Amino acid sequence: MSELIGDWNKLSKVLNSGKFKSQLAAATERVGNYGASEIKKGIVSGKNFAPNHPYTVAKKGSSKPLIDKGDLLGSVTYDVLNSNAVFIGVNKNANIAAVHEFGCTIKVTPKMRAYLHYNGLHLKASTQYINIPARPFIRPAIENAEFAKAVYDIYKFAAMEALKS
Repeated sequence: MSELIGDWNKLSKVLNSGKFKSQLAAATERVGNYGASEIKKGIVSGKNFAPNHPYTVAKKGSSKPLIDKGDLLGSVTYDVLNSNAVFIGVNKNANIAAVHEFGCTIKVTPKMRAYLHYNGLHLKASTQYINIPARPFIRPAIENAEFAKAVYDIYKFAAMEALKS
């Protein structure tokens, strides 16, 4: 048989108080901001990304993967869904994000072949597909022990603040 020790009525009042709910909401906001910041840092660092194709480097004038005009970087965001849930990722206008995160294979159409040829990329007649390698930038930033510890610490601090009399 186990016995509960402590003032559970007081704890129940704290957990249902406006102070606790306010601290929880603020912590969730901090987690979202932190996660978006970590994703952006990963993009800017360029670490562990497959290199750009020479055609891409020539076209954009840079060998830095995932950064061209800053559209992807600028689309990294977070959205607090409720006091204890937050979406961290890219806004829905960044369709290319999934291509970079997971990679993709694109079937070469005659129109695409003509466009690429006109722009200086001459595909072999046997080339039927273009493979875009995965360059994960979201998962490495938020699916790791360091991020989990930071989230834990943010919520722990919020709980401790709420428990202060």
